[in-house]
Amino acid sequence: AEHVPLDVNEVVLDALHLVRNDFFHRGMNVQLELAGNLPAIDGDRILLQQVLLNFVMNGCDAMEGLPLPHLLRVRSCVSTDGGVCVEVIDHGHGIAPSILSVMFEPFETTKPGGMGMGLAVCRNIIELHRGHVFARALPEGGACVGFELPVRAS
Repeated sequence: AEHVPLDVNEVVLDALHLVRNDFFHRGMNVQLELAGNLPAIDGDRILLQQVLLNFVMNGCDAMEGLPLPHLLRVRSCVSTDGGVCVEVIDHGHGIAPSILSVMFEPFETTKPGGMGMGLAVCRNIIELHRGHVFARALPEGGACVGFELPVRAS
């Protein structure tokens, strides 16, 4: 990985731009809640985009078969401990408690024909960036999946 100073909001926008046609074909509405003036992070743009694309496409898949409109929220913020946080929130079927604790482990999948490697690779990429991934089921249905990265050292 090539770590360079990055604006996480630019990484988010670049990743979403790559899948805009897929959003259109899936009837997906994307709501951005990007915090202004976030501190820079050190990271590999391509690897972080890969993580975001995985989280976003999983969120889209979670809403498959549900009535339209499908809403996917992507937000960035400063975390409570001063890092930079990115969350992808869907309004799909949610995450079963039995899956929540193992979903970032290799070979864990709920998708028919899935290999269970996507989220494990995402976790490894974020850990390579000295960050951590997280997921939670939402009480109103759906899920929030995201990552937190440390700010760039001055």
